[in-house]
Amino acid sequence: MLKLILPVIFPSWRFFSSIGPSPRIHIAFLQNENAEPDNWQAFRPLPAKISLKNGLRRLLHNPEWNETLFINTCAERLFEGYSVMREQEIMRRILAAIHCGEIKVDKAKPYVTYRISAVMREGQVIGQQVTFVATPVLISAPQQKGTA
Repeated sequence: MLKLILPVIFPSWRFFSSIGPSPRIHIAFLQNENAEPDNWQAFRPLPAKISLKNGLRRLLHNPEWNETLFINTCAERLFEGYSVMREQEIMRRILAAIHCGEIKVDKAKPYVTYRISAVMREGQVIGQQVTFVATPVLISAPQQKGTA
């Protein structure tokens, strides 16, 4: 019986053949859709510290982290090849974060874009290379359900 329970408690990580590039998403706000971004900021950076109480709560219920994992999966798929659906899905999640107040917007910059960087380790050096930059989108009022 113990042989059946131990793999559940202590899983094996041998199914990973190698560690691939890790995506990082940064957003920037623009004055118009043709402007060059001047200030990139991390989208949902990891917290520096998590309290014991929040850590225990996150073990059982953590929808924000689940959504972040989904966004990272979309970003990883963009490493493999372009997909309009994935580009739009990441932008949709960024716009939702803006509209709910998670991300503060400068009113003088009504457009938003994002870029995806691949963080890779080469020997002892950790490098970061921009692999994708999204088409800028106008930040508009959130759409109400049932309206066109």
